[in-house]
Amino acid sequence: MAGPIRDVRGIVWRGAGLVTGFGELLIATAATLRHGAALPLVSAAQLAWGARYRPSPSTGHVTIRLPLNRWLARRTWMCLPGLPGPGTAIAEVSSTATAMEQQIWRGIHEGAHLDHLSSMARLRRPMAPSPGEFGAGLLVAESYAMAVELLAGVECILAGEGHAVWQLGAGLIERATRLPGGTNPAAEFADLPTLAEVYLLGPLDVLSGGHASAVLPAELTTSLQNRWRAACAAYPPAAAFAASAAELVARADPLV
Repeated sequence: MAGPIRDVRGIVWRGAGLVTGFGELLIATAATLRHGAALPLVSAAQLAWGARYRPSPSTGHVTIRLPLNRWLARRTWMCLPGLPGPGTAIAEVSSTATAMEQQIWRGIHEGAHLDHLSSMARLRRPMAPSPGEFGAGLLVAESYAMAVELLAGVECILAGEGHAVWQLGAGLIERATRLPGGTNPAAEFADLPTLAEVYLLGPLDVLSGGHASAVLPAELTTSLQNRWRAACAAYPPAAAFAASAAELVARADPLV
């Protein structure tokens, strides 16, 4: 449909401020924690590390090596026809990102996407591509993966993994500032304000038990929300963030 691209909504800017503040808190806290070395750039090792911070870790994913760089490949998690089990695959591609950036992307964020695809495959016959890869399904998928990142930020603090905490905090700030019209706008989102917004309001909605959580598989949301409540109880700043997030989400229209 032709027409002008809408502006980012005002409530999303408020969500961006909230997420930025939490990212800054993670970065400040990381300075008080030990910083271990990043893992080798091996998908299996990165996913195995991230499994402890993902509330519904899955296995059986096929690794495919592609002669592309990450910016050309873009999304590297997917369901492919003819694969065993849930049909989930992860593509290994060259990247100029730091080892810890890739460890978080693969072990936490992309791992959460694979967990989501696996859960959907268990609830219905495996489909390639999966409904969780495109359209409204992608909005739900990114909401879940970002919610897992927020959880991981708190759980990595509790585990004393300062290097990971710093990177998770930086990732939150990057998602908030790359909005169209933001301080560090990303060209890829210039025509996609809804997708850019969902990285911010979507996870707040999922963690608050909002609309997005209702369309995710219950096995994912139950585990995620139980872990989030436990993390908030163990780390009071997260509880304050959660309360502000719930208040914001209550005033927002559903994204998905």
